[in-house]
Amino acid sequence: MRLFGAVATITAIVLVGSAHIGSPDAWYEGDAGPYHAIVQVATPGVVPGVATVYVRLQGAGGAAANGADVTIQANRFDALAASPPPEIAAAVAGDPGMYSGQLWIMSGGSNSVTVNVSGALGTGKAVIPVVVVANRRLELDPRLGTALVAVGLFLFVGLVTIVGAAVRESSLAPGTAPDARQRWKARTAMAVSTVFLALALFGGSRWWNSEDADFRDSIFKPLTATATIDSIGSRPALDLELSDSVWVHRSDTSWLQKRNASRWSPLITDHGKLVHVFLIREPDLQAFAHLHPPTTDSVRFVSVLPSLPAGTYRVYGDIVHESGFAQTVSTKIELRAPVAGGGPATDADDASRFVESPLGGDRSVLEDGSNMVLQRTRGEFVAGRSAALHFAITGSDGKPLRLEPYIGMAGHAVVTRDDGAVFVHLHPAGTISMASQMAFTMRQPGDSVVGRLGQRINASEAMASPVDIPGNGVVSFPYAFPKPGKYHMWVQVKHAGRILTGAFAFEVLPAAE
Repeated sequence: MRLFGAVATITAIVLVGSAHIGSPDAWYEGDAGPYHAIVQVATPGVVPGVATVYVRLQGAGGAAANGADVTIQANRFDALAASPPPEIAAAVAGDPGMYSGQLWIMSGGSNSVTVNVSGALGTGKAVIPVVVVANRRLELDPRLGTALVAVGLFLFVGLVTIVGAAVRESSLAPGTAPDARQRWKARTAMAVSTVFLALALFGGSRWWNSEDADFRDSIFKPLTATATIDSIGSRPALDLELSDSVWVHRSDTSWLQKRNASRWSPLITDHGKLVHVFLIREPDLQAFAHLHPPTTDSVRFVSVLPSLPAGTYRVYGDIVHESGFAQTVSTKIELRAPVAGGGPATDADDASRFVESPLGGDRSVLEDGSNMVLQRTRGEFVAGRSAALHFAITGSDGKPLRLEPYIGMAGHAVVTRDDGAVFVHLHPAGTISMASQMAFTMRQPGDSVVGRLGQRINASEAMASPVDIPGNGVVSFPYAFPKPGKYHMWVQVKHAGRILTGAFAFEVLPAAE
């Protein structure tokens, strides 16, 4: 049973995007040349496996959708051979501007999906980084295991019986009964074959169990992290440490090879920040902070704490590696006393928000008295369906607020399910990291030297340049909630030099069966 279970389990590996927690799909909204595209990459359930890619062309690109040709192709960050040929994304009947196609993802790790569009407006392409990793294995169905054991016993007994019959009767003339000597030889052959087959099965079981143990050891696990309350001067500070031995010993090449940790390349900045840290108080989820602690060794990140009430906090840290591999580390911390505001923040883009009353509704009053309204253009949120998250920000006079770039974007958003099973950091460009995207688009043959690509990405003007800021005061985030349940969401924008945080709570309904 154990052997057959291990064999069957290897085909049931589930892959998720490790850049977020419980949210495996990659979302991208942006330009593909002259076309505006929204792309969803639904990662496969096995590796190698098939990813499904959905491409929606909007605006002028959508108007040319009837005659557009869309192709998609996948490739690994460290691929040595040429990229596989592109696959055709077919138009979806009854949904103008929507295309879909499937791609084989041949290995886990840092991958990309390139979308190529050719139509009346010309040609264009977009590169979407996709993290695909194995993080768990499904157990064998007991009914299937029982059936496999029964078939195995039948074959085992059948083979031993065939050996005995062959030794006992193969040399006799038709109709001749075997004598005592031949029956003794047959029983001896059956005993020997039984021992031989049993040893073969035992050896195979030991070999497979060893392979299975190695596989379990190689299943992706985000870097472990620890958080403590420290101090900077007289002010309390958060000390987040990437304590995982794989990361601490990353300079030891032999250690990395032993731990199958070649993906742990150096960290690169995303919008000028080496890490984005989020604190969310549980269980009420009414306190939130977004910090950017500096580091001297890429192990310890220390930041002065903003104004926060006491309580237990979930701590999440988003980091991006030079390979384009993005991941979220997580831990918890106990804040035994409230932290009073006052004094400069460690980073000018740090911000926090505490809402004293339970959240509810689609309207949030911001710190300066302006309003942020969640526009439900498609009604209730349903798991697995595009959520179309649009937020309109207006001043006290009811006019759209003039927004400013906040960490290179029109806004940032954090979504978490109340039980912590889902956590994702969103941008108007989607779930992807801009640094990951640049790792693919800027990579050159000479970048096999560790650190060379990261230096160019960190120094790139594109990393510091903000995207277009909408003039209508509306910020949008492409996303689909992966699971039903109760969720909280924080949306951060910047106006008149001040960071404003809207807080929302809502329920996501299960998909109709």
